[in-house]
Amino acid sequence: MVVLVLAVLAVAYAGAAAALSGRVPRGTSSAGVDLGGLPRAEAEAALAEGLATASTEPLAVTAGERTGELDPAAAGLVLDAGATAEAAAGPAFHPVTLWRHVVGGGDVDPVTDVDDAALAAALADLAAAVDVAPVEGAIAFADAVPTPTEAVAGEVLDAERAAAVVVDGWLTDPGPLALPVVVREPEVGAAEVERAMGELAAPAVSGPITVVVGEARVELSPAQFAPALSTAPVDGALQLAVDGAALAAAVAAVDPEALTPAQDARLEVRGGSVAVVPGVDGAGFDPASLADSARTALAGTTPAERVLSPVLVPVEPETTTADVEALGVTEVVSEFSTKLTADAQRTENLRIAARTVNGTLLMPGETFSLNEVLGERTPEKGYNKAPAISGGRLVADYGGGVSQVATTIFNAMFFAGLEDVEHKPHSFYISRYPVGREATVDYPTVDLKFTNDSPHGVLVETWLGGGEMHARLWSTEVWDVTTTTSPRRNVKAPQTIVDDSEGCVKQAPSEGFDVTVTRTSTRDGEAPRVEEFRTHYNPEDAVTCTFGTAAAATPAPAPVG
Repeated sequence: MVVLVLAVLAVAYAGAAAALSGRVPRGTSSAGVDLGGLPRAEAEAALAEGLATASTEPLAVTAGERTGELDPAAAGLVLDAGATAEAAAGPAFHPVTLWRHVVGGGDVDPVTDVDDAALAAALADLAAAVDVAPVEGAIAFADAVPTPTEAVAGEVLDAERAAAVVVDGWLTDPGPLALPVVVREPEVGAAEVERAMGELAAPAVSGPITVVVGEARVELSPAQFAPALSTAPVDGALQLAVDGAALAAAVAAVDPEALTPAQDARLEVRGGSVAVVPGVDGAGFDPASLADSARTALAGTTPAERVLSPVLVPVEPETTTADVEALGVTEVVSEFSTKLTADAQRTENLRIAARTVNGTLLMPGETFSLNEVLGERTPEKGYNKAPAISGGRLVADYGGGVSQVATTIFNAMFFAGLEDVEHKPHSFYISRYPVGREATVDYPTVDLKFTNDSPHGVLVETWLGGGEMHARLWSTEVWDVTTTTSPRRNVKAPQTIVDDSEGCVKQAPSEGFDVTVTRTSTRDGEAPRVEEFRTHYNPEDAVTCTFGTAAAATPAPAPVG
């Protein structure tokens, strides 16, 4: 009888297990997705759909008081929906599985595939964003007054424990995932700062220091040397730190003649040829040695102890003789001249500008800017008021005529084959300039710019002589330049304007027209480089001034620029 009962029960068990095999027990869920009663394949699909957002969107996390995000894909976290569905269904014919079908399956943890290396890398990136480094105790010397900086503990991500928290909770935690952090105490605490305030900082600014430089004795007050001071932690203790370069600058500011500055090598035009003027070494401080000797002096308490005699070292020029020799500035590659007017004040403006530009050296790849070289043309620089074009009319303005410097240099650049970056022709044609090959300037909006696109240096030489403005470029010839000028087209006649204002400047009429200048640059082994420069000239109206009989009787000047 017992055997018969057991046989019946076995058959019933096997039948129930077979009927429920491959199905998820009722009442089963995973990460909030209801799987109860579903076949294993449908449970897998339900998981993939239900957790699609949670498994792909950025995961919000907190680390202490900081917040951040983790990208599951970048962190190597992937939901294994198949394995999760299999775990939810349980092994067939297992008593526990059958019992779960009777009482309910409960919650099943989702199964995750983890790329440990990718997760570690993602947590390292997160740590860089959320870690709060400890603030070390320190001392600042603002206004020569030692001021302590309070030490503050930091918080950094505990990456190893955080990895476990992420793997366990990235799909199941309802809110931002709280990642563990570790408190990092500063190496330099309040006690060490207090010690350094009394033993280091107070003596350092207790009085002036004297720097002996040859025969000179340069005294620096605390206000003058304190900007070079700070503190640095070494094995948990503060040490006085001195910025040697900043201290050297303070010495130079107090006594500019105490040190001998290095002189850069340069190019100089002499007697129709260019010569290299060698660079000259200067004498200066070795910043590290100066800092070391200063730390000793700053610990002293008497004037005799607060004297330092740093060793001077040679200081090479930034531009050495070899640097200049390598530039290949050996010959005249182009030159151009334009005739001066009879206006003495205008000529003086040109003389000042030419003197300022003369000797400008352009390195390969460097761009020349006339406005940058000259700056604003002001009476403080010696510039006079002279005729200049503004709004299509002649007006008196400081630096009037400097556009002739621009035109002359532009033509020298043009025939050297250098790269035109920015130039603007005058609004109307000026007959003493080459048609279509001229430029105006107006600080700071209108400029003449060109780039030295050759492999050699370019030396700009400018001067006034023989009734002309001259520009000459020295380098090594790269291009053979030729030019052609089109016939004038779209010719337009000027009008006549009568002006009775006191500031009126007479002007003679000239036609407006369009013209195209073509520059062809050639060199061995390369196709010619052909560039077109298109210029539009407005007509220059005749202006008659009627303010006062003297003004009305004055002959109209020739156009100037």
